[in-house]
Amino acid sequence: MKTIFFKILLSAAAVSFVSCSDWLDIEPDGQATNNKLTQTGDGYRSMLSGVYKAMTSANLYGTELQFGIVDCMSRQYTWDWYTSTDASKTIYSEARDFNYTDVNLREKIDKIWLDGYNVIANANNLIQSIENENPDKFAGGESEKNMILGEAYGCRALMHFDLCRLFAPAPIENESGDYLPYVEKYPNIQPKSISVDEFLDKVVADLQKGRELTAAFDTTALGMTMNSSSNARFYDQYDYGMDGANTPETIDDFYKGRGYRLNYYAMTALLARVYEYMGKDDLAYAYADSVMNSKAIGLAGTEYSMFTNEDWWTMQSAGDENESRQDIKVVSTLIFALYCSDTYDDCNLENYFQKSSTSSFGNPQWMTVDLEGQEIFKNSQTQEDESGSDYRSRYLLFAPDYYVFQNNKYRLSGKWYCSDDVTLRNKNLQTLPMIRTTEMYYIMAEHKARTGDFDGAYEILNNIRSNRGLWNPLETKRDLDSFLKDMIRDAQREYISEGQLFYLYKRLGAKLKIGNETRKYTKSEYMLPIPEDQNM
Repeated sequence: MKTIFFKILLSAAAVSFVSCSDWLDIEPDGQATNNKLTQTGDGYRSMLSGVYKAMTSANLYGTELQFGIVDCMSRQYTWDWYTSTDASKTIYSEARDFNYTDVNLREKIDKIWLDGYNVIANANNLIQSIENENPDKFAGGESEKNMILGEAYGCRALMHFDLCRLFAPAPIENESGDYLPYVEKYPNIQPKSISVDEFLDKVVADLQKGRELTAAFDTTALGMTMNSSSNARFYDQYDYGMDGANTPETIDDFYKGRGYRLNYYAMTALLARVYEYMGKDDLAYAYADSVMNSKAIGLAGTEYSMFTNEDWWTMQSAGDENESRQDIKVVSTLIFALYCSDTYDDCNLENYFQKSSTSSFGNPQWMTVDLEGQEIFKNSQTQEDESGSDYRSRYLLFAPDYYVFQNNKYRLSGKWYCSDDVTLRNKNLQTLPMIRTTEMYYIMAEHKARTGDFDGAYEILNNIRSNRGLWNPLETKRDLDSFLKDMIRDAQREYISEGQLFYLYKRLGAKLKIGNETRKYTKSEYMLPIPEDQNM
């Protein structure tokens, strides 16, 4: 491996906290030295904000690891409708065809690697700087120090994990060899690549450490207030009877918006995801079950289920009016999301999810869901078209104002619909989904199927379907392959344009439609090429 040098940019910030979004929106005030930032507890808050902000770059979860390249690799999109063949060649159509040698696509892949390891470098610098700090430096004392340190470990683990899922084979492939480095120090001039198994063990170790550290706050009375519901986690609207709910103005805004942070519950869910990828579905089930059974307990003993109350009505209530549709991310099903107030501009969303075309050919960068090619809204058992009933089709897909889209064959994801109402648009688009409760249900259902409890597995899957407007339950099949086929079909709908479907196919070695074939990925398709020049 060639020499790797991580460039880290740390910014000082004016720390004036008014709401959780104000803290998350911290802007640089010149390039500060590391020594300046670590002089105060507020400086450490700024450093943590910088790590999260770096994760929302267009090369990472702002675009490419959300609805961009990684979803093209899952064959979600099609450009078959586009009439100008030459102009339709973009990095996205090339990614769909696994043409990773295309010069423009390869440049973007290299940037994913570079930005990913830069996030890790920032996290490592924060970890090393804060570990031996005096807790008295922080407004929240030991609890705040542990929270910042724990979240830094979580960010390091998450970023490493997704780089591994992109640039190395899945454990199911039983491939030997060393693929990429797990970097735990800053600076690390020449990190050594390690095996996938060793790499994933380090991901788990970091998440366990981060989970333990954040529990010091998130499992307290005030911590449960911040996590008790989706409204508490994402909108600072607290449940009656919870600690501090009647006097929210007295709560330090640094502790708000826990849904946008790798808190204790988010890292528990992430551990479920990692264990599932490792093939340890018994452990994956235990952690997923732990999340879904989490309860917030109020001062008078009132219990709130943190993650089981799905709300689809807010999104549905606009009917066919996309312009006024709220909650297009269905935040009640989110455990963890990243926050980016400038997603609309920074990630050029209007280009990918444009509502009308200025060209007679349409827009070759439209992320057009391949409804016909992948048949995702056909019932996997009966082949019945369920698009008219499934909320994920009825309310979370839309057609641009372009004639070829009016035949219901092509749609764009409504999760990224850019409303003309600036206030509504900003609220809808600032949330970048990372982990949904639905994934925890899939993990639990798959475990039940693998252990022979097909009745329990289909009960979970049919509950997911009924919550999304599908009242006709799937027939209980009593073999694993049939269950996985049914689960994958639901996931194809749930994960539209949010960067998880490719990883599901890869983890399972599942078959999907690629051209005229139905087959699993080849090695050259499921692994992005590691940059030849790894100088960073």
